Amino acid sequence: MSRARTLARRGLPILLLLLLLGGFWMWQRFLWVFFVKPGPGGPHWQAPILAVAGSDQGESGFLDGRGTQARLAKPIRLARLDADRLVFADINNHAVRVLHRDGTVTTLGGGPDRKGHQDGPAAQARFSSPHGVAVRGDGAIAVAEVSNHTIRLLTPGPGGYVVTTLAGRPGSSGFGDGPAAQARFSSPHAVLWGPSGELYVADIGNARVRCLRDGQVRTVAGTGSRGEADGASGTLNWPMDLALDGAGGLWIADCGSLKIRRWQPGVGLETPFSGRLAMPHGIATTPGHLLVAEMNGQRILAFDRRTGAVSTLCGTTEKGCDDRRLNRPAALLVEGADLWIADLYNHRLVKVVLPVALQGQGGARPPVSGS
Repeated sequence: MSRARTLARRGLPILLLLLLLGGFWMWQRFLWVFFVKPGPGGPHWQAPILAVAGSDQGESGFLDGRGTQARLAKPIRLARLDADRLVFADINNHAVRVLHRDGTVTTLGGGPDRKGHQDGPAAQARFSSPHGVAVRGDGAIAVAEVSNHTIRLLTPGPGGYVVTTLAGRPGSSGFGDGPAAQARFSSPHAVLWGPSGELYVADIGNARVRCLRDGQVRTVAGTGSRGEADGASGTLNWPMDLALDGAGGLWIADCGSLKIRRWQPGVGLETPFSGRLAMPHGIATTPGHLLVAEMNGQRILAFDRRTGAVSTLCGTTEKGCDDRRLNRPAALLVEGADLWIADLYNHRLVKVVLPVALQGQGGARPPVSGS
């Protein structure tokens, strides 16, 4: 017994040291990004936030309906489906849902009681934590599924949408380029159709941006080692969202490095703007600006792509659920003069009318100073 006590006494300091080292490693590797405070944010446009769908009290749930009658549970990426509808991923409801222009929400596939993986008609399909959605020119919807580590495809037909698994193996996390059925992903967060029919994937768990084209998956940015190096063999940390510009550039919200990155074919990765953001989680482009959902900043920032000058479109850096405040904005979609925002922790979809200067090349300054 005395020997056991002696071993225990000697082993306790070692255990405590290992726990301390493990905690330090976790902090350095992952946790510190959650505690970075938002910066100044530049001049403020004070754009009003218009709630379109979801609870006006920030309540989560699952219910189809119109406006504040609808219930969502962490809505995130959005995409234009057609002239009358948007499609979005509803994470905690494990569903792909549709927002009509009048604010009505309907469910295309999945639901809180249908978590899992099942292909087939959309009404019977199962999803697990869908995060990204993107609509192809023919109306097909690509979905990035975090928990299943797959890319799904909803193809429209005479009888409605049919769901198939486009790439990855359900429930099998890993990395592997090559034929789509053999490729492996790790918590893919966003998808984006390119101009030539290619599908870009923000593969956060692998610290890479991947590209699916003609049935083959390849890596276009990142090496798998987490970092923020620029160049042809540049590194990424947590590539969270993607947006294309008119010059062939692919913009990346690199949440883990707290930076915005840009990838160009033949050039590689670059970091256009200096400084760090408080968890950039969603991005969208206009002809002259980059719009960023700064999740921990509770606001939407606008960067002039030529000068790097930053301004704040909306949000106050304080959490809230009204026409001035957001709660962890997570994703953006530009549609003409409208900017749609997935207000993640308020479980609602909102929109802001973009100032004319942010719709085009712009150059005008916001009317209000400070953020």
